[in-house]
Amino acid sequence: MRRTVPARASLLGVGLGVGLGVGMAACDHDHVSRELGAACTVQTDCASRCLPPSADWPGGFCTRPCAGDEDCPASAVCVDEEGGVCLFSCADDRDCAFLDTSGLPAWTCAQKSARAGGERLVCAGD
Repeated sequence: MRRTVPARASLLGVGLGVGLGVGMAACDHDHVSRELGAACTVQTDCASRCLPPSADWPGGFCTRPCAGDEDCPASAVCVDEEGGVCLFSCADDRDCAFLDTSGLPAWTCAQKSARAGGERLVCAGD
């Protein structure tokens, strides 16, 4: 026997799925990887480069070198630190909270010099 789902119930399921997908994407921090954002202590912890643990990089920070924003993932910008590295862009401290793995706030949204000139807000050590 074949069951049919009323159109209204079917649309409700689609609406919930779309709503949940949008909500999850808004707070999705799966973009942390060995390429950008993972904690590190040595170069081999990262795909390209490790900024070792310090006040500037709490827990260490995997990144990659850059000459401009086009060298960085969409969620990051190129700053004039360490010869040019990609860091996550932000609007305020809440945007950097996903990097705080110690349970203590260590990452803040800070203004740094952009590689191409000007200033950018990026996640950096407190």
